[in-house]
Amino acid sequence: MSRIFVGVAWPYANGPVHIGQLAGAYVPADIFARYHRLRRHEVLFVSGSDMHGTPILLTAEREGTTPEAIAERNHRIHAATFQRLGISFDLYTHTRTEVHARTVHELFLRLLERGYLQRQTQESPYCPKERRFLPDRYLTGTCPHCGSPSARGDECDRCGRPLDPRTLGDPHCRICGSVAEFRPSEHFYLRLDKLQAELGAWIAGQTHWRSGTRRVAENFLAEGLRPTPITRDIDWGIPLPLDGYPGKRFYVWFEAVQGYLSASKEWAIRQGDPTAYRRFWEVGSGVRSYYFVGKDNKFHHTLLWPGLLLAAGGLPLPYDVPSNEWMLIDGDKMSKSSTSDLSVFAPALLDRLAPDLIRFYVALLAPQNHDTEFQWEEFHSVSEEILSNQWGNLVQRTLVLIRTRLNHRIPAPPPGWSPDDPQGVGARLRALHERITQEYEQVHLKEALDLALAEVRDANRRLHEAKPWQAPPADRDRALYEAVWKIRALAIWLAPVLPFSSAEVFRMLGEPTGPADWELAREPPPPGRPLGELIPLFPRPNAPESPRAPPAPTVAPAAPPTPPLGIVTGLIRRASVHPSADKLYVLEVDLGEPTARTIVAGLRGSYPREALEGRAVLVVANLAPRSLRGVPSQGMLLAADIEGRAVLLSPPRDLPPGTRREGSRPDDRTIQYEEFAATPFRVGEVVGSEGPESSQVSLGDRRVRVAGRWPPGVRVVVRLAGPEASEGEVLTLSGRTVVEVAPEVPLGATVR
Repeated sequence: MSRIFVGVAWPYANGPVHIGQLAGAYVPADIFARYHRLRRHEVLFVSGSDMHGTPILLTAEREGTTPEAIAERNHRIHAATFQRLGISFDLYTHTRTEVHARTVHELFLRLLERGYLQRQTQESPYCPKERRFLPDRYLTGTCPHCGSPSARGDECDRCGRPLDPRTLGDPHCRICGSVAEFRPSEHFYLRLDKLQAELGAWIAGQTHWRSGTRRVAENFLAEGLRPTPITRDIDWGIPLPLDGYPGKRFYVWFEAVQGYLSASKEWAIRQGDPTAYRRFWEVGSGVRSYYFVGKDNKFHHTLLWPGLLLAAGGLPLPYDVPSNEWMLIDGDKMSKSSTSDLSVFAPALLDRLAPDLIRFYVALLAPQNHDTEFQWEEFHSVSEEILSNQWGNLVQRTLVLIRTRLNHRIPAPPPGWSPDDPQGVGARLRALHERITQEYEQVHLKEALDLALAEVRDANRRLHEAKPWQAPPADRDRALYEAVWKIRALAIWLAPVLPFSSAEVFRMLGEPTGPADWELAREPPPPGRPLGELIPLFPRPNAPESPRAPPAPTVAPAAPPTPPLGIVTGLIRRASVHPSADKLYVLEVDLGEPTARTIVAGLRGSYPREALEGRAVLVVANLAPRSLRGVPSQGMLLAADIEGRAVLLSPPRDLPPGTRREGSRPDDRTIQYEEFAATPFRVGEVVGSEGPESSQVSLGDRRVRVAGRWPPGVRVVVRLAGPEASEGEVLTLSGRTVVEVAPEVPLGATVR
């Protein structure tokens, strides 16, 4: 059994955490810890609130209260937020505990005894108006590396480099704006320079790290490590365990990283065995330590914290530092302390959305190797398309068929079926299980999730092709039994990301204990087990509004029952790769207007660029413009979804760009994406008429009635009033069907 320690960066207790922090550190760390628990490994997962940073002092001064009050309030908010989100800490604590202070004092004295600390007088920033030395975040100026005018005394937010306050250009007091002076003050320094060779040799061996994380450490080593101060002139923090230093406290980065060790000790005390932490903190214990941090914490966790561990001796170094980049909003870094509306705070999100929806979005779009951009429209669309229409639909369709056709019990596979058939579903699922396991082991969390989601799409496709609702009993039972095996395996593979809904899947499968063993994904489920009560796995919530959206008027104007749909024929004149997104093209589309429109489309996984230029398409032209990863988009192409692959719909070949759908006008009101998504669109096939004015259309698993007489066998796109509606409207141009649907598009496919 492996022993795994998971630490995650300690958030400042100066405000609630935002979605960027969830994506950068907390959700990835929890996914990894949950995976290893499912593997039955021994896991210790800890973190806590950083109560001593100068951001807390700034918040307290702004609110006219004490730093203690700010820290305690926000610690309670942090703990409640993580609990609601399902972050499965073994201990979430804070840095004002007695155990933490004692740990910091012991390590400081140990480093002093071993010769890794030195006293040194430095010129420290001082505000003559306030008559006090300025803590790091009370000093601001121009970064000497990137030129940012708002760098802090200890670090630049833009480039992420730690700073010496004396190198700032135009240094001034953040509170009163006075020009800062530099006056002598004695401090203790950690001799990182003495550790240069040892740290360099260690970093050279970390070939399994993410390249960006390792590169940051190598760059600092190439510049040469220097002694770094570990004390500050401040009255908020942990005092030194020495006489003669009443006005000094430990620098927050020196003491906060020791929280990993102090939290482990506190956890052990709470377990009733104060020595239990040693299993995770002794060299040779076989532990692998993983530290999940954001982009701006790379230096502290690849060099400063390992340097402290080396200097102390006898403590294991990190095995990996899975550091993510930033999730941006409108191109800017999110900030807890910002008074602007840039941040999307977790407590507010949890008040409106199920925790699994939040976890899924940040896991799917985690900034694992490069910065990503938060988009409200994307948040809504990926949840609907992947969770509701693909994963939730697979579970619902399969279990409803078992409930209605097989009396609520999982069927037995037909005679002759074997889970060990080398060409069968068992061999395929077991091979996939090994691939997903390998990705999780290497902390490739996005890659593991992508593999599971690809299986969701494949399972939907195979279920549709098998058509168990009309197949003979033996074929029906085989298809449904294999679908249940896939659903059970998927619920296990997705459990680290979607713990709440995965537990619901197991309950509906008649296994109320939930996913508890990773290797169960390899085994076929026992037939004959009765299902639990079936519920929609992902009921569609109201789409979240941007925090910048104006408040709704007291009396809203009456809206039509369905939004106007300005579908127009277009011609793609030019396609180029999006500069900052792996899956997007930037298209120039001719809609018969004086200038071509720019439309951003997620088609890179479906079409090569050259296959798009010159192609006729259908465009929702009255969709509100929106920015997709920094590029404005002025419409949306219509495409059918086939297991996550987009298949563009085509207009009749003889219609020029700018031809509009019947009833559509150039002055149609602009609609939001949420309005468009509120009514479903499905691919169907006309199967017969219902009198002189209506026809029957098959959507694969059911039929709907549409107005108009259409020839049998014609493929159409039907706009439904709701997911379960029995009537719909055929989309038309010039009295003809709007689309030419590729033959591989199955009946019932979603159009978006």
